[in-house]
Amino acid sequence: MLDVLIRQARVIDGTSAPWFVSDVGLENGKIVWLGPNCPLPARQTLDATHLYLSPGWIDSHTHDDTAVLLQPDHPCKSRQGITTVVVGNCSFSNYPLAGDPALLMHHYQALLGTTAEHLFFADFQAYQQRLNQQGAAVNVVSLVGHAALRLAAMGYSQRPASPSERLQMCQMLETQLQQGAFGLSLGLVYPPGAYADSQELLELAQGVARNGALLTAHVRSYEGGLLESVHEFLDLLEQSGARGLLSHLQAAGAPNWGKVEEALTLLETARARGIDVSTDMYPYPAGSSSVLQLLPPSAQQQGLEVLFAKLSDPAFCADLQTATEHGHEPGWESKIRLIGWENVQISSVTHHDLKPLEGKRFTEAADLLECSPFQVLLKVLLLDRGTSNMILFQLHESDLSCVMKHRLHMLGSDSIPRAEGKAHPRTYGSFPRLLGRMVKAGLLPLEEAVRKVTSLPAQRFGLWDRGLIRPGMQADLCLFSEDLLDQATFQDPEQPPVGLHAVWVNGVQILQQGGLLGNHPGRMLSHNLNPSLAPQR
Repeated sequence: MLDVLIRQARVIDGTSAPWFVSDVGLENGKIVWLGPNCPLPARQTLDATHLYLSPGWIDSHTHDDTAVLLQPDHPCKSRQGITTVVVGNCSFSNYPLAGDPALLMHHYQALLGTTAEHLFFADFQAYQQRLNQQGAAVNVVSLVGHAALRLAAMGYSQRPASPSERLQMCQMLETQLQQGAFGLSLGLVYPPGAYADSQELLELAQGVARNGALLTAHVRSYEGGLLESVHEFLDLLEQSGARGLLSHLQAAGAPNWGKVEEALTLLETARARGIDVSTDMYPYPAGSSSVLQLLPPSAQQQGLEVLFAKLSDPAFCADLQTATEHGHEPGWESKIRLIGWENVQISSVTHHDLKPLEGKRFTEAADLLECSPFQVLLKVLLLDRGTSNMILFQLHESDLSCVMKHRLHMLGSDSIPRAEGKAHPRTYGSFPRLLGRMVKAGLLPLEEAVRKVTSLPAQRFGLWDRGLIRPGMQADLCLFSEDLLDQATFQDPEQPPVGLHAVWVNGVQILQQGGLLGNHPGRMLSHNLNPSLAPQR
């Protein structure tokens, strides 16, 4: 007997082929029937007439590493139809915890805010064990963050790694990959990863390639150095033989608008000569990151505590203001010079004295506090110890559309879920925004949008039993109507979408008519190098 029979759905199977009307039967967590007029009895039967049924949606780029532990329902994603999240991006991961644990915690908190030591793990295996014991609504795919490796080997030292330090990083990486991590993520603008030289990156990338894993990269620049940064990543992939995913492709700042199309051409040209690369991006014209990204990387070369101590020195602060507002370093240029204080919004803070500033642009906060925007930044840095987030209004809609409809693009929310503040709406609305709003606007067909959130990321990460509606595949599914639409805004970012009818993870329903059911069938997935274990298609 089937566990669930979904009748007369408009099936979008994940291949980009046109939808077709079919029954879909689920049993023991897998799809076992696909076709019309299913004769098998079922414990539960759903009439899906006029509704769309697709594979579960895969969020290819998140910072949900600890959120899935703190909130097993993971409502910001499960209420979007997302059944799998990829964590550990941009060099930020909560393992391996080696050396001084405070270094990794401080690095991670710069992006995710205040977090606890019990959310950090010695290795992938310990992280996987914790999540699988606790349970989660969604599946989790984890990458190893480069920063964790470098902090364990050499802290925040701004210098090339020695041969012994490179060996230590490579050995730690090998352990995580063998335990089941899906790859390595680079964050080449975030200290300490920003300090890595080409030899360090090459040796790590070669380890990724040997293990058949994936190399992802927040490249060194999305501003004036975008094309050079794309070249650097492509060269690294070519020299190492690794498969690659270029994170959140964009061109920041008006002087750089239009470069996205050139960057996509570089990716296509690289593929033509045998480099396996693709890209992800979120569907909004604004980004989000730690406020530390307003500072030049050199300011953090001795670690955050040293930086905070120096902020009491007026001469240091004067030099820092000049660099922050006008400076340029290899791989970094002043965001303020590029887009202005008026286009940077304080989104999430932790200290109670800073709460009145949440949701305000730096210029607005400066008026409120009767000081300069840079003095606002100093106040935010000192009170929040570098754990505040910001939203940067820096992208052009035409560049965004160019990426969204490109064949190499997959959707990644780049979510930064925090307990406090005004998050970027991409955390709550990215997937219905693409599959609803952008499809309705004619940017791309619905079936192609579904491919970007199902089979394309499944192939990229090696999830061979997900991403398609086929007998034998895991039953991660999303049932939605043509009224699907995001409601999250920059002013009210936590508004859930409308139009989602049901979501299944591993054959267990987690959402019904937009409401969560409290089921936690998700698990931390392991990278499988044995193709004989993949389902037959």
